Amino acid sequence: MGIFQLVAFDLDDTLYPEREFVHSGFMAVAQHLDDLGLIDAESFFNTAAGFFAAGALGNIFDLALERLAVVFSAALIEELVRVYREHPPQIQPFAGSPRLLQLLKARGVVLALISDGPHPTQQNKLRALGLEAWFDHLMFTGAHGEAWGKPSPRAFQEVMGASGVPAAACVYVADNPGKDFVAPNRLGWHTIRVREKIGLYREASPPPGGEPKATVNTFEGLWDLLSA
Repeated sequence: MGIFQLVAFDLDDTLYPEREFVHSGFMAVAQHLDDLGLIDAESFFNTAAGFFAAGALGNIFDLALERLAVVFSAALIEELVRVYREHPPQIQPFAGSPRLLQLLKARGVVLALISDGPHPTQQNKLRALGLEAWFDHLMFTGAHGEAWGKPSPRAFQEVMGASGVPAAACVYVADNPGKDFVAPNRLGWHTIRVREKIGLYREASPPPGGEPKATVNTFEGLWDLLSA
C-alpha cells in the first residue's frame, strides 16, 4: 500500500455531504416547532433552508423565526439547537466512501477518524452512515474538550500513539483547509484535501502552513493517490 500505513479521515464533507445533515436537522427542528404549535414544519424548513443557501451560519433559527413572525426566547433557541444536534440524522455517505474504506481495510491499512464537533452529534452521524465498523481508531475531539479541536495536534498525536504508526506513514484526508491540515502538516503527516462540488468549504483558503500536500475532487482520484 505504498508509503501509507495509516489513513485518517475527517467526517463532514469528507465521507458524506454535510449539507445533508444540515437539512436533516432543519427538518427535525421544523417538526418540533410544528408539534409545539408555533409554525407549520414546511414553512420553517423552507425559510431556514433559504437562509442557509444564502450563506447564513450560526443564527439561522433566529432569522427564520423572525422572518415568520414567530415570537421566541433564548430558551427556545437553545431547545432548537439541542433538537438539531441530537436528532437521528437522515444522511448517506458519498457514493465512493464505503468502497474506499473497504479497499483500504483489505490492504491492511489502519483506519482512523478524527472529527471536530459535539461528540454525540458526530457519533450519531457516523452510525447513521453505517461506516463505524471500518475504523480502528475513533477520535471525536469534542469528547475531550475544546483544547483538542483542530488545529490542535492532540488528536493526531493520540492516534499515532495508539496505532504505533510513525508520522511519515500517516495521511489525513479532510475538506476544510482553514483548520484541517495545520497540525498534521507540522507533525510530518501527508495531507490530502477532498474538494467535493457541494462541499461547504470548497472555496476556503488555507492559513500559512495549512496547505494540503495534494487535492482531489473525486474518490477515484483519492484512491489513486492512496494506492500509489
